[in-house]
Amino acid sequence: MNAEPNRESAKAWPSSWPVRLGELEIALPLLRGSNGFGIYAFDPMGRGAWNIAAAKALAERLAPYDFDILLCAESKSIALAEQLARLLGYADYVVLRKSYKLYMQNPLVIDVKSVTTAARQQFFLGSDQQELLRGRRVCVLDDVISTGGTLRAIFDVARLLEFQVAAIACVLTEENHWTAYEGAPVVSLGHIPLPGFSEEMPARESPS
Repeated sequence: MNAEPNRESAKAWPSSWPVRLGELEIALPLLRGSNGFGIYAFDPMGRGAWNIAAAKALAERLAPYDFDILLCAESKSIALAEQLARLLGYADYVVLRKSYKLYMQNPLVIDVKSVTTAARQQFFLGSDQQELLRGRRVCVLDDVISTGGTLRAIFDVARLLEFQVAAIACVLTEENHWTAYEGAPVVSLGHIPLPGFSEEMPARESPS
């Protein structure tokens, strides 16, 4: 993202933003960094009720799409992937890891840039996990899609392993109202703004 954060506009944003995860309504706190950059923080790690509710709602919205396996990136989407795989009846799902482990044989190494992480990251995928994806129809799962950095890395993997991204599922889109990426539909449960980058504050409606 090339824009610089606007500290003055960020000051006017409400301290929390309501979102709905299926039948569950939650409020996301506004957190700001020292440079004025602000986000409405969605952190589902350890939040069993959030992940269960979100997985149930996503399973319903993914019903029209045909895919064979779920793919997510470490680490905030793992619990969601576990719940969603169970609901969809999948025995396995694939996780792109953020660090190399000894048991990863002949790993793929993928560069990625995230809006919430200052340093460039790498994802690792061992050969056994590569074979779970190769030539298949894949649903990519993420907690929040913002700038699309993780998606760019995943589509690089798709080209290398020759699998098709049949759908992209996320709990929330952020700043950009993603509906598709490189021809793959994006299925989400809601949208949140990115304070300091949004030119104006959208209407703060009750989540539906």
